[in-house]
Amino acid sequence: MIRNLVFDLGGVLINLNRISCLRAFDEIVRYKDFAAVFGTYRQLGFFDKFENGSISARQFRNIIRINSQEVPGKEKVQDHQIDFALNCYMKDLPQDKIDTLLFYQHDYRIFLLSNTNPISMVRVREMFQERGYKMEELFEMLFLSYKMKDAKPNASIFQKMVRKAKINPEETLFIDDSLANIQAAQALGFAGLHYDPHRDLYASVAQKLKEIEASGH
Repeated sequence: MIRNLVFDLGGVLINLNRISCLRAFDEIVRYKDFAAVFGTYRQLGFFDKFENGSISARQFRNIIRINSQEVPGKEKVQDHQIDFALNCYMKDLPQDKIDTLLFYQHDYRIFLLSNTNPISMVRVREMFQERGYKMEELFEMLFLSYKMKDAKPNASIFQKMVRKAKINPEETLFIDDSLANIQAAQALGFAGLHYDPHRDLYASVAQKLKEIEASGH
């Protein structure tokens, strides 16, 4: 029986726009090869270190500045420009995603497990507040990669969540748009929903829960 729902953030709750982010780094920050570290589901190089908490926001911005093209007569790239470019990745937080969380809150423990970073989380919190909610009102606990010094699809980040939340993987449905993350969770006993961002979230979760119930698990 499923008692817990664990949601990913980007691609599940928040709609993403990778091209907009890459364009902003190219045109505003003058960082021409951000795609080399900006993966679709998991970041690479120094960006991965940023999301697993190995480097700070200040260090991340300094690396960006060092690698940005100098333009004669223009100031060095500012922190707010880097932050803006990074946050272009997050397109919007639809109301129906909030409604889904509110609906399932009545019958399940709700958690968030996300590969993210401190710069993005400032904007993420603003997006939830713009919908009228603090994140802590919608999730029992937030498991954020940069705070946990770990990242999906590492088994260790799921194991840390299990211990902290005191949940049983076999009683937990994990919802993520990355197949690698779903497979990692399933290997540890979680039920997994490989979510298609083009589908309705509530309907996708409801269908998966029915399938699990019908299977007798």
